[in-house]
Amino acid sequence: MWITIKRLWLIGVVWGLLAACGTDTADTTPTSRPDTVLTAAAQTADARLTELAKPIATETTAPTPLQAETLPKATPSAAVTVTFEQLVTVTAPLSSVSAGTNLVEYVADITVPDGSNFRSGEAFRKVWRLRNAGSATWTTGYSLVFIGGSQMGGPDSVPLTQEVPPGGSVDLAVDLVAPQTSGTYRGFWEMRSAAGELFTTAVYVEINVVTGTPGAEVTSPPSGGARVSDASISVDNASPGECPYSFIFTANFTLSKATTVTYELEAGADTPGFVFSLPSPVTADFSAGNHTLTYTLDISDSVEGWAQLHISVPNEATSNRVRFSLDCNQ
Repeated sequence: MWITIKRLWLIGVVWGLLAACGTDTADTTPTSRPDTVLTAAAQTADARLTELAKPIATETTAPTPLQAETLPKATPSAAVTVTFEQLVTVTAPLSSVSAGTNLVEYVADITVPDGSNFRSGEAFRKVWRLRNAGSATWTTGYSLVFIGGSQMGGPDSVPLTQEVPPGGSVDLAVDLVAPQTSGTYRGFWEMRSAAGELFTTAVYVEINVVTGTPGAEVTSPPSGGARVSDASISVDNASPGECPYSFIFTANFTLSKATTVTYELEAGADTPGFVFSLPSPVTADFSAGNHTLTYTLDISDSVEGWAQLHISVPNEATSNRVRFSLDCNQ
């Protein structure tokens, strides 16, 4: 609107100048036409106004190529990566996350072998040696927790006091009290991760509450000097891939003299609630020397367990403990 008014004003000025000079022009140049001069003047003024207007148009369109040349190229993928890394750092600190798998392997009973005798109400400490068989480090956020059976006055959980790297072992102790009533008691315990997830393998403590001297072994004196030694046991296939399955155990022992021997196969399950159907103890006469015994356990349910040979006559002798497992969900 401002440019249009100025243009009309300039045309009016030019018109007035030409009109003032009209008399002289008519005398000296008879062929001149006022309307032709006016048109030329208007065109000249219009061209001048157009020239004045050009810088305004140039100023409004110039920033476009300037911005395209000076701004850096955007890299959306890089920006997304940086944001993701920052979120991981904030919401998942390494101190609370354990990368890898959580697996435990039973190594040994450091105290209180299975079947130990205790007087009712007697306090004792059970110690297991466990190995970190997984790829995750056990931190002090891990713990051993009670999961079933007889708790025997024990705590709900026992936290680790040190880190256990993959392949490392640790001795874990639980303070317990023998129940008041005579009988056999078993309590199951399992490792739990810092995230609150239970492992898949449990350990247990098994005791007999009896009258008399606490911790006394039930033994029989050797018969005529005969003695059992070198008891051992093995299993044919510790982890079969089919179900049901018949585990075959081969036990051996050495007898110094011919005598009567009482023996039995003992087995236990790390799987809570699983009960083995074991053969009864056998009493038989053996000659001096080496002897082999064979046992078969037919199992049709998933289980993780152990087995050993126990000889009570003519003397107490226990073989090594072999472990086995069956997974019916494969």
